[in-house]
Amino acid sequence: MKLSPTEIYTGKNILFIGGTGFVGKVTLSMLLNNFPNVGKIYATVRARNQDESNNRFWNSVVTSPTFDPLREHYGNAFEHFINEKVQPINGDVGNEFLGLEEARARQIMADVDVIINSAGNVTFNPPLESALRTNVVGMQNVIALSKLMKRPAIVHVSTCFVAGIRSGSIWENETVEGYFPRKTELVGTKFDVEKEIEDCARLSEQARQESDDAVQIAKFRELARQRFEEEGRDADDEDDLKSAIFRERKIWIRNRTTELGETRAKYWGWTNIYTYTKSLGEQLLAKERDVVKTIVRPSIVESSVNYPFAGWNEGFTTTAPLILIALRGQPVFPVNEKLILDITPVDLVAGAMLGATMKVLVDDAPPLVFQACTGDSNPNDMKRIVGLVGLYKRTHFREKDTGSKILNAVNARIEATPVTQKSYELLSAPMFTRIAKGATSFLDKATPKWGGGNFGNVVKNIKKSVEEIERTATETERAFELFKPFMIDNEYLYRADNVRELMSQVVETERHLLPWKPEKLDWYDYWLNVHFPGLKKWVLPQLEEDLRLQPKRIHTYKDLLDLFETSTKRFSTRVAMRIERDGKNEQYTFADLRELANRAAGFFAKNDIKQNSRVILFSYNAPEWGLTYFGI
Repeated sequence: MKLSPTEIYTGKNILFIGGTGFVGKVTLSMLLNNFPNVGKIYATVRARNQDESNNRFWNSVVTSPTFDPLREHYGNAFEHFINEKVQPINGDVGNEFLGLEEARARQIMADVDVIINSAGNVTFNPPLESALRTNVVGMQNVIALSKLMKRPAIVHVSTCFVAGIRSGSIWENETVEGYFPRKTELVGTKFDVEKEIEDCARLSEQARQESDDAVQIAKFRELARQRFEEEGRDADDEDDLKSAIFRERKIWIRNRTTELGETRAKYWGWTNIYTYTKSLGEQLLAKERDVVKTIVRPSIVESSVNYPFAGWNEGFTTTAPLILIALRGQPVFPVNEKLILDITPVDLVAGAMLGATMKVLVDDAPPLVFQACTGDSNPNDMKRIVGLVGLYKRTHFREKDTGSKILNAVNARIEATPVTQKSYELLSAPMFTRIAKGATSFLDKATPKWGGGNFGNVVKNIKKSVEEIERTATETERAFELFKPFMIDNEYLYRADNVRELMSQVVETERHLLPWKPEKLDWYDYWLNVHFPGLKKWVLPQLEEDLRLQPKRIHTYKDLLDLFETSTKRFSTRVAMRIERDGKNEQYTFADLRELANRAAGFFAKNDIKQNSRVILFSYNAPEWGLTYFGI
């Protein structure tokens, strides 16, 4: 029997977790637009309290361009419709009962027909604790919450890349429980998700214990003092230094847990902490026997084809940094030319999610996995993608009316070229990074310790330019390294057979309500006329801002005495005051200034001149005036 999503969704109440993200907002908007007779949607919006949650929903979520189709359709009745259908709740997936009072959680769940869990920490290598909290503990909390429902039912959004470091076909019917990518290598090794969670907790504790080591504490103090000196602060101020040491320790623990988590993930065969913890979350759900469940795995999610309109994109997406690098003039791209870069437009992902949710609502044993991917029905290899990036790059520089006309003309004529990893390392960003680091080191040695006057300023200006080259080259190198698993290492071919079968079960007249036709995508048109313009409008400006070099923190001194104490220590050998008298040149260093000011202070104290005493300082414009002033 064919399925009618309109009938199935009518009157159904949904708990939507993670509806504030890129995929979540598009899915929530599409659900409301295509199935207006849906019941109540409880949408989690994390905030400090319920009032703030409501404000964030109405001011940040509903105002998003994602909801434009609904605004256009309902006009003045738009807010009434949203208010009638959506109830924001202040919920955090990392907390038991989402952080709600248990009675309130039970009340909501008794009314809910299905949970859509789209929450997730999507940073590739975040601190291990952070990823576990959202992707693993969050899954445990969602499962526990579902047990409060009359019919526990969960649609969980994961990622195709839980497959890990491997190549070949990735099927939807592969075993989820006990999976790890190196299973065929580590023969006889069992992978237990509960044991893994316990071990990860020990790793976090290990990092904290390591941070208490005496040598490590000394390093934190050393780093804190260096930071103080860079910011022009008094490194001998113990009170301020304590908080700075605490900050260095906190940063170190975060970086150490990331390092430990990444090492563990790669040992088992995952590309990073993100895919590792998402797989752990999947395995927790797969173990549940009394929950109706399915997992939706999107591939790389990018700009929409049609909904809410062509080219909508948001946030940090996979291709955005690579395209930004091309628009900065990068001519070569280290790629595996045969590798299929599996990209799925966000509205197709939303269609697959809503299709999977429809199935869970009517079937007690739906397929466990739906992969929202395009590579098996409409493959697009890296060689072609680099060519399309090159076409857009040339158009961009031809039309660019800012910057150097000569450089724009040159860049408009340089093709984007796919190269091997080895060629890239020899000829591109890594080479420039090495050269720039060498030049920076040389310039550091060439800068006189005493400042150097005009010569010192020339060296500083040259160094600033070299550091900018180094920064740009390093950013490029890091971006390519981050996406190397998806562009070079792993020749994935994800299969979407379950999604195709699901869509074939939908009545013909309603298939457009669940958009899923990846085979119809014209990649040339999509990349040049939809995706690139969408990124340029919605994503790249913010990405440029995020990557812009932030000015160094400038410390605000507590008072003039704080400035005096710090400066006379930091610049002790530099000249502070100079005067020519009677044909002789007199000069005082900052150390001299401090010593003489202290002598003056001692003289005043000896003569009973103390705090709140009234003093008139009367002198010619000479060093003695300043020395005496600071003595006072």
